[in-house]
Amino acid sequence: MKIMVVEDDAALREIYSIRIAAEGYEVVSAGDGEEALAMAVREKPNLILSDVMMPKISGFDMLDILRSTPETASIKVIMMTALSADDQRERGERLGADRYLVKSQVGIEDVVNIIHEVLGDGANQDQAANVNPAQ
Repeated sequence: MKIMVVEDDAALREIYSIRIAAEGYEVVSAGDGEEALAMAVREKPNLILSDVMMPKISGFDMLDILRSTPETASIKVIMMTALSADDQRERGERLGADRYLVKSQVGIEDVVNIIHEVLGDGANQDQAANVNPAQ
């Protein structure tokens, strides 16, 4: 599965990319919403993890365009922001974000777990845990 990390902070983008790749995902990244939109059509990621506050095109505008473009409408999107305001969360949900996370409230492991959850691949771990033990 392929995940796109969209974050204008290069250090954060690299940290998230490395950690997500460690989960076995293919990772591509973009530094702003404009670059991400072009890349989404070309790369067809399964999920986009995106910051909201970015230069050129905000995460919200990017999400709006993704959802209204047939080739990218079904890509799962997790929005991350420094803003915890309810109206920001409502805007993200209204535009079709699969999840809306506040950076100060989640660590990188939480983000990784939410990626598994949104993609529905956490079920594989549950099935492995339910294998009949040797008797």
